[in-house]
Amino acid sequence: MVESLRRQIQELEVDIAELEEKIRAKVAEKATIAAQVQARIFLERIFAPYIDGVCQEWGVSPEEGLRILIDDESPLGKIAKDNPEALAELVSQPEVRIITAVARPLGNVSDEWIKDKMTVLLEVMGKIRPELANALITTPGGQKWFYESLTGLRDILFGKPQINIETP
Repeated sequence: MVESLRRQIQELEVDIAELEEKIRAKVAEKATIAAQVQARIFLERIFAPYIDGVCQEWGVSPEEGLRILIDDESPLGKIAKDNPEALAELVSQPEVRIITAVARPLGNVSDEWIKDKMTVLLEVMGKIRPELANALITTPGGQKWFYESLTGLRDILFGKPQINIETP
């Protein structure tokens, strides 16, 4: 009788461990999906139009402009800080204010979170703007530039993060 109870307890413990793992996997999957949605909003509504605007001013393709920015080691945060009038115009646009409100949870993510989620961002970018993703991946220093641009834009659009959270 005691041995039977021990065996049942062990079986229950195994079942509980399996359920806990399934729950962790579901939570991770939902977090990844949420990160992809937020990444898509950010990339489609802020990052890509910003790159397009800079490149239109220069008269070059977005891919070529991105390579120039990477080669010059000019991440978007630095460009924005060096051009306060253009930055003020950008952040005052109603659509940018709406996007920053929707993406507000991204304002509190840590630098480490951004680094960890860069693969998700690059995957999403590969789907919506493959030429930009290609430039970031194939240009030496491209991923470093992208990381610095993301952290710089986060700081500019949302202010410096006050806490380091691991999710939205």
